Amino acid sequence: MEKNCSNCEFNFDGICAGNSDLYKYGEKITDFTKHCDCWDANLEYFTYETMNAPRFLREKYKECSISYSDFSIQFDNYKAGKNIPINFFDAIKFIYGVSMVDLAVIMNVSFGVVYNAKINGIPQKRISHFAEALCVNPDILSIDSTIIFEELRKSKKTFFAQTNIQSRLSELPDWKQKLANIISSECLNCPIHIAKKIARVDKLYWDAKMPMDDFTESEKSLIEYIIHHNKYKKQAISLEYSLDRACLPHLHLRMYDHKK
Repeated sequence: MEKNCSNCEFNFDGICAGNSDLYKYGEKITDFTKHCDCWDANLEYFTYETMNAPRFLREKYKECSISYSDFSIQFDNYKAGKNIPINFFDAIKFIYGVSMVDLAVIMNVSFGVVYNAKINGIPQKRISHFAEALCVNPDILSIDSTIIFEELRKSKKTFFAQTNIQSRLSELPDWKQKLANIISSECLNCPIHIAKKIARVDKLYWDAKMPMDDFTESEKSLIEYIIHHNKYKKQAISLEYSLDRACLPHLHLRMYDHKK
């Protein structure tokens, strides 16, 4: 979808309600393929953006870290192949499919260590530890732009070529076992084997209209459990799940009843 007069909120049945050098207020729109500086998204285009932007952009907007205007501009730049801002840990999840939980397990540290590094920046004393765990050059740990994507794609191959990497990602140190128990008994009331998969998820925003391509297998396990196995026999419209600094899960659902 591209920005043009057909998906502008100032298009009222083919009449422009804006005022620019393209059309004056009240003029009939004759070319719907163009757009002016006054363009603003109608509901259709807004929905397209919030459903189809890369997940790291969707999450920043959902968390109110950026305005809608910045979100829309960055999505345009991303589609055009330009570099846009991104937190290093969001880049790792986007390229590697590795969460903060996974990284903490690989590094043999608590979840709080990785959480703090994402929020406050990686401490100097831990730079080599993070770089080694992710098989990356330490110099890129401080880069907060999608310019690092190409190098991360190369490093991803090295990371997953390590011996027993998949089994290591599934390890259950005490803090992760505690998280799985909370997910199983309090958060979702699900079987423990499913909770152990979901325990790898650190943050997830999902809507029923979103494509599933951006989500990891652990995140898909969470989504599928909510959709198919919730005890109220309802279907989820949207899902928000996150871990706080203490590695405690928080879940919020919007649902509708099939009978209504």
